[in-house]
Amino acid sequence: MQRDSLYRKIVAGEAGAWASPVRGLLWTAAAIYGRIIVLRNAWYERRGPTARLPVPVISVGNLTVGGTGKTPFVIDLVRRLDAMGFSPAVIARGYGASPGEPNDEQRLIQKSCPSAVCVSDPDRRRASEVAVGRFGADVIVLDDGFQHRRLARDLDIVLVDATCPFGFGHMLPRGLLREPVHGLRRAHVVALTRCDQVARAELARTEGRLRELAPGATHLKCYHRVTAIERLDGTALEQGLNDKRVALFAGIAHPQSFATTVASLGADVVGSCWFPDHHGYTLRNVQSLLRADRFPPHDFLVTTEKDAVKLSELPGLDAATIVVVRVAIDFVDEGGTMLQKLLEQSLPRRAT
Repeated sequence: MQRDSLYRKIVAGEAGAWASPVRGLLWTAAAIYGRIIVLRNAWYERRGPTARLPVPVISVGNLTVGGTGKTPFVIDLVRRLDAMGFSPAVIARGYGASPGEPNDEQRLIQKSCPSAVCVSDPDRRRASEVAVGRFGADVIVLDDGFQHRRLARDLDIVLVDATCPFGFGHMLPRGLLREPVHGLRRAHVVALTRCDQVARAELARTEGRLRELAPGATHLKCYHRVTAIERLDGTALEQGLNDKRVALFAGIAHPQSFATTVASLGADVVGSCWFPDHHGYTLRNVQSLLRADRFPPHDFLVTTEKDAVKLSELPGLDAATIVVVRVAIDFVDEGGTMLQKLLEQSLPRRAT
């Protein structure tokens, strides 16, 4: 079992009686961590951010650790900014990347938005200044920036995963919350993602709770729409995955969501192999997945586009043997229009 999967089972209370004392230890650590975060947030509430850039800053972040669909959302946002005439730069800490190299999310953003600048640096103020001064960016998108409070921002967007909205109700490491849920009151936009993967009644309860926590925010609902099914070499899989037997693999934070998406295409998922998030693939471990005896009989080996950007760089890999499911963010009802209007209102000018 993957380490991350076991951890989620423990904090979710699904790992059996043996995990109860482990959760007790995690609860103690969470109490200490939570107190530190409360004090930190209180300090920023009194003092405010310590830096302000000469260009607008938009933050896209999470309340919890783990995947919420942030990268497709950032790609959609960057495309909107580009269409408005801006020169956006995406700033990230660069988790999972080698020094001086973009991580897999930024590689995917660069591939999807070739005109966008991407800069990785744990010091996001410094990275933003580089983006503005060296590359001429006139709007900054902070990727995973909700808890990064050093930089003032013009728009705070928080994504909440409908399948696990409140991190099992506990702070890290007992749960998945990065900060108490009332931190959502800072958000200008709360976007509920993966709305198509939960029951309608559960979705309504989550929506109600989010509106209580962030009454002044604009609330959006969105989901992942499959845009393409193709082989790793870029050729389209004309027949799709309907009625096909597939084995899945990925190194992402929320693999079950990917499995749900693939199953929704009519595929029969016969096996899976989940690597840790930001997994660094080697030709050897990918070839081990391609062995005939690795999974039950199947038609295709299927992965995500986030994994594909790394796999495509492996020399000697037979690219035609792996299928990639590409997705984009899509909005329920008038959510996309609401986001567009908010961008136009929040940015100081419409670039031409």
